[in-house]
Amino acid sequence: MKNYRRLLPSTSRLVAFAAVAETGSITAAAEALNLTQAAISRQLRELEDFIGQPLATRTPKGVVLTRAGQRLIADLPAALDQICSAVAETIEIGKTPNVTVFCDHSLTTSWLNRKVLDFEREYPEINIQVLSSNRSPETFVGQFDIAVLYGRPEGTAYDSKLIAPDRVFPVAAPTVIAQLPKNPSLLTLQDFPLIDFAQKRRDWLHWADFLKTHGIDNPPNPKLTFDSYAIAIEAARLGQGILLGWQLVLDQHLQDGSLQPVGPWEMSSPGGLRVQFPTRNLSAQTERFITWLCS
Repeated sequence: MKNYRRLLPSTSRLVAFAAVAETGSITAAAEALNLTQAAISRQLRELEDFIGQPLATRTPKGVVLTRAGQRLIADLPAALDQICSAVAETIEIGKTPNVTVFCDHSLTTSWLNRKVLDFEREYPEINIQVLSSNRSPETFVGQFDIAVLYGRPEGTAYDSKLIAPDRVFPVAAPTVIAQLPKNPSLLTLQDFPLIDFAQKRRDWLHWADFLKTHGIDNPPNPKLTFDSYAIAIEAARLGQGILLGWQLVLDQHLQDGSLQPVGPWEMSSPGGLRVQFPTRNLSAQTERFITWLCS
């Protein structure tokens, strides 16, 4: 057996170096690892002592890797990922594999719950847990493995795959539609009660967004605003106004006729319905669920 203690430095030093190489800065690496700059500098220096040559040069514009540092970083992230995956899979041996999914409450009740049931019939060995909320997913960072949301993620920490494109259009109960003019315009719709979603989230469109896309810059004045889209749907079904609806979310209500499209106006939901996930260290169960959702 190889003498790994002699051949390998400590993982904390390797992780510190990887963070410096990725961020190009001692300060940024310290922030990313929740350590002090002094601790990062010390670990980098100790790693250089172990290697026997400099790995990085400090400049006014940041840290520049030496030839030795470039050689080390070429394979280091993949090696660390492999070790993390092996440890994570070992920890999971004997446990019930779980995948926790964040999803908006209305999309959970109208779409995701049925998908989860179908998946668990096909893969009974994998337990799916749903974290359903009307609040932004940023509120629950660290509490879920993947999120089902509209639109693409911001930044580079998360990646995404398209589940399905979706369309957004005005909907109302038949009793409301009966009160509309024969050929209503979008301006005409503003004379009727508009129902809106109060939460300002990047994965949801609002009446102001929809009307602006169709050339109307005057912001509407919704009569009813709810912090739960599920309650907004129920208000529309009861004939309290006109709602901006997503086809996937409202599919059941559109099929039973309790809600109907109002006029010919529609727009594509930016980015479509997507599953969003961290760019690294996904469990095999999570990857299987992502693949299944997007197939």
